[in-house]
Amino acid sequence: MNEINIIAIAKGWEMGLDLVGGGAGEGNDHRTLYAFHIGEQSLSTTKQFRVHRPPNSVPPLFARSRRPKIQHNTSTNTRSDKLKKRPSRINSKRPPVDSNICIHLSRDLQREISRYLISQEAYMNFRLVCKLWRSVAPPLRWKVVVDDDDDAAPSYHQDSMWLLSLNQNDGLCTFYNPFRNFNGYMRNNDLVGCEIRYAKDGWLLVSKGKSLFLLEPSPSPSPSGKQIIHLPQKTDEYFCDIMSFSASPTNSSAWVIFGIALLNLFQVRISYLRQGDDKWTTITRDSEVPFILSSSSPVYFGEEFCVISQYGGNVGVFGFLKDGTPYWVIHQLSELYSPPIPISDACRLFLVQQDQNVLHSVVVTPQHDVHVYELDFGGNVIVKLVKEVKNWLFFTSEASSMAVCGMNVNVDNAVFLPTFNTCNDYTYYSLEDVTFKVLKDNCTDKTQQKELLNRVWIRCELTEN
Repeated sequence: MNEINIIAIAKGWEMGLDLVGGGAGEGNDHRTLYAFHIGEQSLSTTKQFRVHRPPNSVPPLFARSRRPKIQHNTSTNTRSDKLKKRPSRINSKRPPVDSNICIHLSRDLQREISRYLISQEAYMNFRLVCKLWRSVAPPLRWKVVVDDDDDAAPSYHQDSMWLLSLNQNDGLCTFYNPFRNFNGYMRNNDLVGCEIRYAKDGWLLVSKGKSLFLLEPSPSPSPSGKQIIHLPQKTDEYFCDIMSFSASPTNSSAWVIFGIALLNLFQVRISYLRQGDDKWTTITRDSEVPFILSSSSPVYFGEEFCVISQYGGNVGVFGFLKDGTPYWVIHQLSELYSPPIPISDACRLFLVQQDQNVLHSVVVTPQHDVHVYELDFGGNVIVKLVKEVKNWLFFTSEASSMAVCGMNVNVDNAVFLPTFNTCNDYTYYSLEDVTFKVLKDNCTDKTQQKELLNRVWIRCELTEN
């Protein structure tokens, strides 16, 4: 029996919703079809298609297929049947030839070869040849890229940005580099059955059932090659919709983990854990306006956790007063966006911190347009459309978003999402050309888009022991 691996979802049939326009109306026969691929955790959207149906009819989403009739051969040609069944006297199978080069090289020689792997791609390819070569290769480490403290503008190599995906069944981590169009693999048994909730500064916030822990896969000082900080258990399974933390334990001794869940349109439940706490603190707060969480993680900005709303782009802010009292306020921005954000579930909204003083919201519309807005929560709240971010690249996903300046690549002023086209070529959004483009040949891409879910961007470098 074939396993069902794709779910097709057509939204707006009953109410005549126009997902692209974000409104409802009678006589609107344009629909958008969404396909969710269970195996690779991706969401694809097709172009709009027009549906013709007679009045008072229900459009069939899945037409019943007819099985072809099977015709049986009733011929009595027994001689031809015997000839077909007669085994051949000639043995066409040749003795297998062992093409594995490993058996012709001594183990010491293979280990010596592995020491001359100077590039990340060569190192990965060497490890993928066979189990033996993976065992003799130097242990794999992912070194976190740390910004320099001097005034010089940092420059990052193209091998320092990776899109991380996790196979929960076996803990296999896949690292995808969009600039090289290259996949690297590393297995981590600590991540079996886990979900990555957030990533920052080389650390992962991971959940497994009611358990939570912070994981640094490969810090250089640790002899075991990793650090794990086990956190107090969650109060229940339905704990937080989205989570993040203020800083990594290696960068701060006063880190805070923040999570938020939607209870209803006007109420949220907030859970937080400060460094040294032995249990989670959970509070309920009312919202003065309807506030629906987007799927993107909160961002720690200006000693506050910022959360963007799915509808209207309002931003909720959580922080602590000087006496330690927590507070929750909402900046009402929906009427300040120009162009306005469509009221649609198909919109994708992210918050990205450019530096210590600048916060951006990134909006991906159902038409696959991308708008970047600069947010200012000073005396007068300001929302400004940004048409260029020269020398900057924005990397956004559900579980991590970051802005990187001075990357040594031939692309800038762009937004990188976990998106691919129908040919599985990586696509990015060029703010200069106002369109999605294929990274490998820098050509404009007009085909169907596919977004990979449950992915995180990490900034690290591959090193050897």
